[in-house]
Amino acid sequence: MARYASETVLDPAALLDLADQVQSDAAARNYALTFVDLLPQRHERILATLGTDDIRATLDAVLSLKVNARMVGALSLEQTCQRLQRCVLDGDNPAAARHAQELPRNIDTVKDAIAGLLAGALH
Repeated sequence: MARYASETVLDPAALLDLADQVQSDAAARNYALTFVDLLPQRHERILATLGTDDIRATLDAVLSLKVNARMVGALSLEQTCQRLQRCVLDGDNPAAARHAQELPRNIDTVKDAIAGLLAGALH
């Protein structure tokens, strides 16, 4: 399923706000880099729990990615996680699997957007 046309990949204001809140561009940059480094593990955790009987573990994995995506401004990834969360809560495993299939492409797009932001605004 293609990413929804209205979705913004990255909102730079989120990381810039984080830098202001902690009064450190370096801390915001490190948070973003850690987020990117952990994306494969978070994705794997979602895949490992999706379709199992452990809905709590699946929701925990999805919410972990969703909340951290919001913190860095990865709006399209957050929105994919929101749709995935809704499907899990509704017990719609086929739809959840379709949304999970969006994650690799979405993650790659977010990684590129964060790299571009870090090369410019938070260097």
